[in-house]
Amino acid sequence: MAILQMNITTQQIYNDTRFYNLEEKIGYTFRDRSFLIQAFTHASFTYNRVTGCYQRLEFLGDAVLDYLITRYLFEHGTTYSPGVLTDLRSALVNNVIFASLAVKYNMQKYLLVTAPPLISMIERFVELHKQKGEVNFNDDMFMVTEDEVIEGAEEDVEVPKALGDIFESLAGAIYLDCDMDLRIVWRVFYDIMKETIERCCRNPPQSPIRELFEMKSHKVRFTKVERLIEKSGARVTVDIDNGKLSFSGVGRSYRIAKTTAAKNALRYLRSLDANKEQEQKS
Repeated sequence: MAILQMNITTQQIYNDTRFYNLEEKIGYTFRDRSFLIQAFTHASFTYNRVTGCYQRLEFLGDAVLDYLITRYLFEHGTTYSPGVLTDLRSALVNNVIFASLAVKYNMQKYLLVTAPPLISMIERFVELHKQKGEVNFNDDMFMVTEDEVIEGAEEDVEVPKALGDIFESLAGAIYLDCDMDLRIVWRVFYDIMKETIERCCRNPPQSPIRELFEMKSHKVRFTKVERLIEKSGARVTVDIDNGKLSFSGVGRSYRIAKTTAAKNALRYLRSLDANKEQEQKS
């Protein structure tokens, strides 16, 4: 992954042609380029002495995208039930999808970062993206972020949180640059997300928790949340068939921990069903 050299000046950052290429790619030209530079400045990149890192813009962009996608789904021609609306929003507003879209538009090439472990993680994710194409909604089952840990699932693909962050921080940057005009932000991001949104709306995915509960061949029960003080998070365990199988998930909140436990259980049960089908065929 190409990054700016460490000895680059602030003026060179502002004049770097890659950012002009990015503006052309997303169809939006910044009036104040400092918003754009900040949106792609990782906390490790201390050579940018004009703007801060992207964290505040990411916080803002997360809220903006959540609202815009929620409004789009609510106003969609199909009248979805509240449960389906929740599942659709969860499928579209998450770090895995945002990171995948960031790579689809090569946003990682504009990230100002000097953290070698993060750069290596991004390179691995980009390579996965090249091999498999855009991440689909079922792939989320096999990917984890810094917010969640599926215990006993060492084969998980780790999604660089920074990629989802710059996707959100770009939304925050555009929102501020266009004088908080949500119509402009949505025009830009709907163009970026259109194929993903339409594919999701045509075949709404279920949340892992809902899918697990609707498996008629198994009894499912989630345990009470276990607070993890040392990790500032929570652990949730799901028991399958009266405790015959148990799967745990850890996350920074109860909701994330419960979802990761459901992911772990679903992944095992799916592999079990696939093996049974294979045995029946042979």
